[in-house]
Amino acid sequence: MKHIIFVLPGCEKGPIGGYKVVYEYANRLISDYKVSILYPYFRFNIKKEKISILTRLRGLCTWSIKKIFGLFHPASWFNLDSRIKKIPCLSITKKLLRKYKDAIFVATSLKTAYDLNKIGVTKKNGFYLIQDFEAWFGLSEQQVLDSYKFPLNKIAIAPWLVEKINSVGEEAKLIPNGFDFDYFKLTNPIETRKQYEIAMLNHDDERKRCIDSFEALKIVKETIPELHVNIFGMPDRPKDLPNWYTYYKKPNQEEHNKIYNTAAIFIAASKAEGMALPPAEAMQCGAALCCTDIPGFSLYAKDNETALLSEVYDVKELASNILKLIKDKELRTRIAKTGNKFIQQFTWEKAVKCFKEYIESI
Repeated sequence: MKHIIFVLPGCEKGPIGGYKVVYEYANRLISDYKVSILYPYFRFNIKKEKISILTRLRGLCTWSIKKIFGLFHPASWFNLDSRIKKIPCLSITKKLLRKYKDAIFVATSLKTAYDLNKIGVTKKNGFYLIQDFEAWFGLSEQQVLDSYKFPLNKIAIAPWLVEKINSVGEEAKLIPNGFDFDYFKLTNPIETRKQYEIAMLNHDDERKRCIDSFEALKIVKETIPELHVNIFGMPDRPKDLPNWYTYYKKPNQEEHNKIYNTAAIFIAASKAEGMALPPAEAMQCGAALCCTDIPGFSLYAKDNETALLSEVYDVKELASNILKLIKDKELRTRIAKTGNKFIQQFTWEKAVKCFKEYIESI
């Protein structure tokens, strides 16, 4: 039985889209493969930055506690199959590679791709799951593009990422993310929803441009006094959030479904995404999508078909599109129903089948 080891860049205690995708793959592969998840503490220092001894000691202490008490799992937000082995390690080394010499390694981020390349993993047993263009936190576009040249088999979750990889003379297998249609379901009829019920994600990442969503909704509120927003996320409720917002911190499955199924409209104003999950989840539950025109939404957000699109930073255009959907029930219902039908094609069964076929073909 083949052994697949997913290499994560750390262990996060809260929901992260890229981690969720990896955990979904692991759960669905465990019946046919031996599956492990590797959690290194020290990762490749791409920026060559100096890290203080005190910072390293604090991090190592936290990592050690997690190792001692077996906390390398997403128990609080994802039901990871107990058969999946969690492997905490200080760093990814050639010794580790020799220990798992018959395994297939899958880098799941920029840093872990650099790690695998450093120890000599090649296309013979190495894959690189590319979920975004990770030029953030001080990393340059060139450092990202350089990682696409590593001798690893590339898998990209969206067409625009395939194009980025092609731009440096490399190839990638396109495997879009799947969506869990057992977790998120349409339970509230689209036609009967209150038109002024909105939903959105709150996030600290500036690329999500939540600030633009807030500004657009402020404009809409001036015309639609009944406007109400259900907003959810990992951070605490923003201090200056008006009382016409209802905030859900870390919603459970029931709450999350209620948010999406209450919403007539879901909005997202991001300037960059890989293949964003929340807008698609909202479509699964029957909300009409109103979002920015970016590659990270383009796989499922088709203007005037499955969504209404606006330019990044254009708060007035976003507000105008929200108002269109609120005032025009026929348009809103058509967008919601078409989007709900369109998103059904992105199943985890299809994604895992493609992943297995690609793994087996190497």
